[in-house]
Amino acid sequence: METPEHPTPEALRRAERNRRMVRDWENGTPVTQIARRYGLSLSWTGALLRQNGADLPKIGRGIKRELDTDRVIAEYLDGATVRELADAHHVSYGKIYRLLQQHRVPMRPRGGNNSAP
Repeated sequence: METPEHPTPEALRRAERNRRMVRDWENGTPVTQIARRYGLSLSWTGALLRQNGADLPKIGRGIKRELDTDRVIAEYLDGATVRELADAHHVSYGKIYRLLQQHRVPMRPRGGNNSAP
């Protein structure tokens, strides 16, 4: 049984992981990269960093990501897919889709080439 005087090996591993995450953050590693490195969701990574003393912005449940809207739109218009943009900018598919919709960017059909043979 875990007590403050006798933490379990798993609790010790989590505490060390959390210390490494905060150190990564303090050394300038983006939260998205920290989340990926430790196999955690972005919102849980942000919560753990805050709980362990990292000074992150308090934005909703996750981390607010600033996007270069003009660049994202240009890349989409140049042929990048919504999924490619989401991966390249480390945000969700939905965030890219909403950004394009809010700026009234003409959307291509989903699912690749939909032209008749």
